[in-house]
Amino acid sequence: MAATLTVRTLMTAALITALAACSNAPKGVRITNNGASATTDKTPVPISDFDAEQVRAAISGKTFQYTRPDGNGFITYNADGTFSFQDDVKGGGTGKWTVNGTQYCETFGKKPAECGAFRNTGDAYFAAQSRLVEMKT
Repeated sequence: MAATLTVRTLMTAALITALAACSNAPKGVRITNNGASATTDKTPVPISDFDAEQVRAAISGKTFQYTRPDGNGFITYNADGTFSFQDDVKGGGTGKWTVNGTQYCETFGKKPAECGAFRNTGDAYFAAQSRLVEMKT
């Protein structure tokens, strides 16, 4: 009887120790990249509307990957208010961009201008109907 009590006591102690070890482990899914954390350590940035100067500084002379309701591809904005794009399906083209105050507009060919706020979300820009992610070299 004493041996049974000792075995139960040892098994209970081992179970409690195992459970305690589990409770200190990280919770949830961990994403890794070659053994290091693949999650961002960036501090969230409040969404903000850009004014004309901020827009010019953000896009002039830069290339972005864009996502739009009607396509995806790459776009390069020039300081003179023009841009060139290469859509994944429709091919390439050119257009013009303007900004007045917080109103940003893009014109593609003979289509009417698409206008809206130019916003920064910390990891991307939203310009009229496009989501823009800067291509880093």
